[in-house]
Amino acid sequence: MIHVLIVDDDKLVRKGLMSFLPWESFGMRVVGEAANGEKALDFLKANRVDLLMTDLAMPLMSGIELIRVVRKQYPNIAIAVLTLHQDFEYIQEALRLGAIDYIAKVELEKEQFEEVFQRIHSRIMAEKQKHKNEADSIVEVYSCDTAYALVTFPDEPLTSSMVADCVSLGWIAEAEGSILMWLKDLAKEVQPQGHYEEDPLPPLPNGTRSTGWHLVRLRHTAGISPSDLLQRIRAYRRRDLFYDCDGNEPYPIEKSVMELLVEHPEPGEEETDTVKELLHAFTWVHDDEAFDKLCSRLKELRIPVSKLMQWIYGCTVDWNRLYRAIQPDEIKMPDIFTCWREVEDWLKQFRENGITRSGSLQLSPEVSGSIMTAVKIVHDELELPLFAIDVAKRVNLSRSYFYQCFKEIVGYSFNEYLRKVRIDKAREYLEQTARPIVWIAKQTGYEDEKYFSRTFREQTGMLPSEYRQRYKAR
Repeated sequence: MIHVLIVDDDKLVRKGLMSFLPWESFGMRVVGEAANGEKALDFLKANRVDLLMTDLAMPLMSGIELIRVVRKQYPNIAIAVLTLHQDFEYIQEALRLGAIDYIAKVELEKEQFEEVFQRIHSRIMAEKQKHKNEADSIVEVYSCDTAYALVTFPDEPLTSSMVADCVSLGWIAEAEGSILMWLKDLAKEVQPQGHYEEDPLPPLPNGTRSTGWHLVRLRHTAGISPSDLLQRIRAYRRRDLFYDCDGNEPYPIEKSVMELLVEHPEPGEEETDTVKELLHAFTWVHDDEAFDKLCSRLKELRIPVSKLMQWIYGCTVDWNRLYRAIQPDEIKMPDIFTCWREVEDWLKQFRENGITRSGSLQLSPEVSGSIMTAVKIVHDELELPLFAIDVAKRVNLSRSYFYQCFKEIVGYSFNEYLRKVRIDKAREYLEQTARPIVWIAKQTGYEDEKYFSRTFREQTGMLPSEYRQRYKAR
C-alpha cells in the first residue's frame, strides 16, 4: 500500500481530494494532510509516507521549498505536484528537483483521475526499481568488457517519463539524471533477425535521440565497479565530451576506460595567455593559417566550457569596440555552445562577417589584415605618439598604399581616424571619471593640454570642462 500525504493551503481542496478520489483502487491510502510545508515536515518526522502530493503556491513555505527539503531529508519519498495554474517555470523547477509528475487540478475535476493515478502509480514503481538497481550495482563488480553511457551537454536532467522508460529498457540513471549507464552484455542477447550482431548497440530511451545526448562505448570495463565507472564518466563529461563532439565523431564515441583515467594537467598561465593573445589579435579573421592555428590551440587546451565562453565573449566585445567604425552591425555570440563543432562554425561565420567590407572593395586578405592590425594599434597605443608612416612599416605596406587602403576600408584617413578615436576616448574619461583634464589629455596622446582642449572643441563644439559639466547636468 502506498501511503499518501496531501499538502495544500486550501482546506476544501484537501478534503475533496481525500473524500472523493478512488485511492484504494490504485493501491494508495491517504494517511495525512497539511496546510503548508512546515506542517508537512512535522508530519513526515513521525509518519511513514511514500507519496507526497503538494501544491506549489502556499504561505510560510512554498511547494518548491518543501520539495527541496524532502528530496534532501527523505530521498525515497516520491513527489507529485498539484497545480491550479499550469505555470510552466514552476513545474519545470519542480521536475528538475525530482518531482515525478504534476497534476493539474482541472484533470481531477473532469474525472480524469483514473489516468492520473495510473500514471503516478507506474512511476513510483519505476522509481523503486531504479533505486533497487542502483543499490544492487554498488556492491557488484562489472564483469563485461564493454559498457555504454548516454551523456548530455549541456546538462539536461531526465524527466520522470524518461526515467521510467530508461528503467524499462535496462538503463541505470544517476541521481542528477544527466548520465545513463548500460551494464548488460549485449553479445549474449539474440538480435531480432535471429543472429548475433558483431557489435550491437543498446536500445535508446525516448528523449535521448536529440542532439544533446551522445552515446559513448567504453572498452575494457571488466573488473570495475559501476560506481567507479560512473565517476570516470562524470569526469569525462565535465572535461572532454564537449571537445570530442565536433559533428564528425564516430557513432558511438569510442573510449577506453584507461583513457578516462589519464590526468590532463591544467594549461599553464603562459600557455593560456598566448592563446588569448592570438584570439584578440584578430589576424585569424583574414589569415587562414592563423585561423587553423587558433582553432587547433583552443581545442588542445580543453579549458572548461564556461571559461571558453568568457574568452569568446571578451573577443566579441573587443572586436565590436575596435571595428565599429568599419562594421556598424555588431557581431553577437549565442547563449551557449553545445559542442566544439559549434564553436568552430561560429568562428567561421565571424570571419565571414569580419571580411565583408574588405571583400566588397576587392582587397586581398593580406592587405585587409594589415589595415585591421593598424586599427588595433591605434586603440592599443592611443596614449603614444603615432604616425602613419611608422604604422605603415609595422603592417608591411608602403606609405602611399597604406593611406589609400586605410581610407577605403575605414572610411577615414589615418590621421582623421586617430583623432576621432582619441577624442571618443577623452569623452569616455570625462563622462566616467573625475580625472583632471591634463591627465585625460596625456592618456589620449596629447602632451599639450591647450592643444588637446582646442582639438576637443573642434570635434565637439565644447571645451572638455564644458562637456563634463553638460554631461553631469543631464
